[in-house]
Order: sequence, then C-alpha cells, then structure tokens
Amino acid sequence: MEHMPNYVLRYGLIGGTISIALGLINWFTIAQSYGPKVSQTTGYLTVILSLMCVPLGIRYFRDKLNGGTISFSKGFRIGLGITTIFSLITFLYSALFFVFAGDTFDQWTKKGLSKTELIEMQHRLEETPDFALTPWFQAFILFLTVFLIGVVINLVSCLLLKRSETDSVLK
Repeated sequence: MEHMPNYVLRYGLIGGTISIALGLINWFTIAQSYGPKVSQTTGYLTVILSLMCVPLGIRYFRDKLNGGTISFSKGFRIGLGITTIFSLITFLYSALFFVFAGDTFDQWTKKGLSKTELIEMQHRLEETPDFALTPWFQAFILFLTVFLIGVVINLVSCLLLKRSETDSVLK
C-alpha cells in the first residue's frame, strides 16, 4: 500500500482545523443567538467551505508536483485521502463535543420549541434506540455525512481540474 503523501495530510489537517474553528465560532455565537436551524445551515456551509481544501490539494499536486497534469483517477485518490483525513478529524471533534457538551446540546435543541413540538420530539427520542444517542454514533453519522459531501466535492474537483499532457501542451 502506498504511503500517504505529506500534501494530502497537510490539506486534510488544514480543512479539519478550519472546520473545528468555524464550528466553535458557530456554537458559541450563531447557535446561541439564532437557534438550531440557522446553526445547522451554518454548519453545512462550514463543512463545504472547509472541504475546499480538496480541490486546493488536487491543484497543488497537479501544478507544483506533477508538471501541470493530473488524471481523474490520481486526482480522485488525492481528494479521497484529504476527505478521509478531514472526516476523521470531524469524527473525533464531534465525539468529544458530544461527550463534553451533549447535555447542553440536548437542551439547546429544545429551546424555542412549542409544547406540541417538545412532546413530538420526546416521542421520537423514546423510539430511538439507545446506541443511536451515544456520542460515538452521533460522531459516526457526522463522519459519514461529511465524507459523502467530500466525495461529491472530490468528483466535481477531479472533473474540473483533470488535465492530460495533451491539454497542458495546448495551453
């Protein structure tokens, strides 16, 4: 198995760091002021913004390390590596967040709900298996969500950044 290049690790760590920083800003400012819906939207935008490290990493390899060319498959492997590192960081951060702030988060999700909505939420929680409410399972769900978003960004990036030797000569 091929070892992980430094640039894949670097771009994955940068994306993960950006995501954690923006996630904490979201939690301590936007989430507290505007509630779950705005915070959730901000969270998805944070993930997408942070995953811009995928095309940057692919472009770095293409332009700086590979003479201006990259195949779709090589770009996809690079992007998948960056996405995997980013997703693992998200998993660890989310698990720690739910371990340390889970009760606060649970109370926060109920803030501003009507009595009917609270009863409905409680009913759904009672039907949810216990394992699904653990920090590790919640973190795994976030890992999968972020990973799938990353795969989509990776596919688009590879299609846009793919350049063969013939393409490079023409430019």
